[in-house]
Amino acid sequence: MNLEFKILGHLFNNDKGKFVDVTFLDENYSSLIESLIELKGNNYIVIDETKPRNFSAFGISNQRIHKIGAKINTKGKIYFQNLNNKLNKTEQNIEKKRSFKLAHFFNF
Repeated sequence: MNLEFKILGHLFNNDKGKFVDVTFLDENYSSLIESLIELKGNNYIVIDETKPRNFSAFGISNQRIHKIGAKINTKGKIYFQNLNNKLNKTEQNIEKKRSFKLAHFFNF
């Protein structure tokens, strides 16, 4: 969930109507691919479907990291804003609880 939130946040902040490179958002390339496929399955993002060139004839392995382009849909923007609002509300509730405990300690 944290990686998906990070991907959606990056796409939301860099949304200019074009595909944005998300290749190096996480060190674990396979978990990044899994998260992108899950987000695409929920119709939150669109992934660039272009295949990289095959350089095996030149002795270059196909196991290298390929560039992944993605852009966010309207549904993805709404989902990200809902997650962001929910996260902000929980942070505000934590701050309220902390201030109440401090006020109770000083007997105000």
